[in-house]
Amino acid sequence: DHDDKEQTYAIVGVDETEPENGKISWLSPLARALMKARAGDFITYVSPQGERDVEVLKVEYKEIK
Repeated sequence: DHDDKEQTYAIVGVDETEPENGKISWLSPLARALMKARAGDFITYVSPQGERDVEVLKVEYKEIK
């Protein structure tokens, strides 16, 4: 992100959201921007703090059990 911090997110259903644990709702602005992203992409989304730019380093698809 703009603070040069790496973060990992899991895109989950609304009832599974735990932002403090990196689980974000598929309806959130960040998740919607990430859903079409690939490694190496730069995306922009609007957060409560304003417009943010992030670089996507890696995309993984995992089955949650």
